[in-house]
Amino acid sequence: MIDRTTLIGTLALACVLMSFCIGAVANTPPIADFEVRRGEDGSASSVLLDATISHDDDGTITTYQWLFGDGTTGSGPTREHTYPNISRYTVTLVVTDNEGASHITRRTIDLSQALAPSETADRGPASAANVPTGTYSGARAPEFALPSFDDSIVRLSDFLGQVVLLEFWSSGCPACVSALPYLESLRLAYGDAGLVIVDIVTNPNHREAETLLAQGGYTGFVSLREVDTAARPTMTRYGVTRVPHAFLIDRTGVVRFNGHLSLLQKDTIESWL
Repeated sequence: MIDRTTLIGTLALACVLMSFCIGAVANTPPIADFEVRRGEDGSASSVLLDATISHDDDGTITTYQWLFGDGTTGSGPTREHTYPNISRYTVTLVVTDNEGASHITRRTIDLSQALAPSETADRGPASAANVPTGTYSGARAPEFALPSFDDSIVRLSDFLGQVVLLEFWSSGCPACVSALPYLESLRLAYGDAGLVIVDIVTNPNHREAETLLAQGGYTGFVSLREVDTAARPTMTRYGVTRVPHAFLIDRTGVVRFNGHLSLLQKDTIESWL
């Protein structure tokens, strides 16, 4: 007969082993997929995008993010969208599950032709599911939610499906200011291919940076600011001790470069577009 102490110890060990086993089960990322049909109005410029065929085998899909290919975005499992011209567009869908894993797929549609079956969709690069969060190359970039100059909140995850050049920057830093023309040249060269420039201003007074950018005509960047300009929590989270400092983040949110902007080669940027 097993005594009470032995029984309690055995049950406790079983619970620990069960918890370990459960915790060791990796989350399976969702699968993004969608169909394209003509919109309800029947016009050649209107389409209905249906992502309800996307699925997650071990959880639920919590967000659906669309890049329509004409510079606009949307969300939800189904979206009707009207394009400005009868042309070719690359539609991007990013789905994220309840564990934070994501998957991306793209499909080019030609509005002048009959819409092809969904099997022609490009599944796109692998997701960042189960990749540890960090700032080294190959890690998932830490999420942030920061205010822009007009106080709207912008998140890093808003840019899933695009390549992000993230720059920590200050208008009081001569090297930062001298890098602006190069950043602008990258935006002009690769913006249409999916590159977005996000600069996080570390100025104690962000209005100074806002004025400098406006006067220089650098209005195409996504300019954000630290809320706490003394602690600078985002800068700390990214391990940045000096500015300027740049990160290249791929379409799935994974860091592909971490260092000084001058060391970021155009070939590296092009390889992730």
